[in-house]
Amino acid sequence: MADAYFTLVVWTVDTNMDQFKDMLESIDQQEYREFELYILDNNPSNAIEITIKEFFPDIVDKVHYRRLKKKSGGAYAYNIGAHFAEGNYLVYLGQHDRLSAKTLGALNEKINSREDFNSIIYTDSDELIGLDRMNPHFKSDFNKELLLQTNYIGDFFCLPVALYKKLGEFNEKAKTAYIYEYYLRAAFKKEKIEHIPSLLYHKRIDNKIKTKEDRAAERFYCNEHMALAISYLRKTGVICRGRVDANMKKWHIDYDETAFRRFSGDYMFLRDENVKLFTRNNAKRMYAYLSQPDVAVVGCRFINRGFTLDNVGYIYGEDGAQYPAFHGQRIFRDSYEGLASMPHDVAMVDSGCCMIDAKVYRMLRGFDPRLSGRDAMLDFCIRARERGFRTVVVPKCIARYKNKDNISTEESHDFLMEKHGELIEKGDGFYNKNLPVGMENYRLPGMEE
Repeated sequence: MADAYFTLVVWTVDTNMDQFKDMLESIDQQEYREFELYILDNNPSNAIEITIKEFFPDIVDKVHYRRLKKKSGGAYAYNIGAHFAEGNYLVYLGQHDRLSAKTLGALNEKINSREDFNSIIYTDSDELIGLDRMNPHFKSDFNKELLLQTNYIGDFFCLPVALYKKLGEFNEKAKTAYIYEYYLRAAFKKEKIEHIPSLLYHKRIDNKIKTKEDRAAERFYCNEHMALAISYLRKTGVICRGRVDANMKKWHIDYDETAFRRFSGDYMFLRDENVKLFTRNNAKRMYAYLSQPDVAVVGCRFINRGFTLDNVGYIYGEDGAQYPAFHGQRIFRDSYEGLASMPHDVAMVDSGCCMIDAKVYRMLRGFDPRLSGRDAMLDFCIRARERGFRTVVVPKCIARYKNKDNISTEESHDFLMEKHGELIEKGDGFYNKNLPVGMENYRLPGMEE
């Protein structure tokens, strides 16, 4: 496959010229040079055009500058950039942010990893405060349930022009959520969204004290994003409503629980006799998540004595060993990216208490009797995912083992690796490879011991 030619699209408005120069410098330092830069300018003066000519002569021949007469927002600017792009891949980035020197090279390598690459690509990112980089966001591979509650992907992404033509233009009615709406559109049309687990993007963060107007803008941002998530779910027949979180960074989707019927034949509720439930209406709540047509398995959060977590789903290593996510962390402390308290897609849940879609269970002919312990659940979740279904953990449903004993035999584990070894050896896509694997998972330096 031929190397990619990238069109970098940047919308400029209310621009800080020092930070803009910093962004241009990061583009000038790219090791991969097959790109053009499209600047869509909504500033009142032509200072940006002059800055490029004066300070960045090495890339001036790659720059296309266009003044926008209409102040119609970012979606309009992004559509203009796509219209005039000469590249076969569009890369959208913020006017004050920075790229790693290896960013375009890594995107090109990902694109060349297989024939006919036609997926949206996103990367890990960190935050840029002044000259300091901090707060690394090591992200999951595409995680639909998490995306429905927060734009964990961020605003930096690479979009094939062919896919842009297929999905259509950015929604110009959306004032702040046009990028998020595009992710939702791709996800619900079952287009691929892929991830590079590397810190290739540095997001500029303003550390100023928030005013009343800033908080109002954050509230509008969350409400617009939440409304779009609910809209897409309702189009698939899922009844739900939403509420914005107090931190103004995420929102909660509450799925309708009224359709639940005890002893109905469309689900299987599995609960080990050694498991005690601490929350009410667990079956109703799990069934509500199962109402999504692409969800096959829903699981609980398990706790230990002493207000610590036993697991919030499981992570598997390259050798097939399964590790309880967030094990040993405090229940009332913040977890990495808040994931221990947010519903999200996982590789597998704890079979001690879970709910399974009955038709998926029949389709897959149940659990493999040749596997034991957690191996049986991992095998079932892998087979469900191969059919396009998801496994979701719901932290609001809380359980605890009285006596935990669901260990797999050596023969079972050997058979699991024989059956799924090629996939397992690639690692758990829902767990970022830059994070520690094992019982100390989701712990970064500086977190609570």
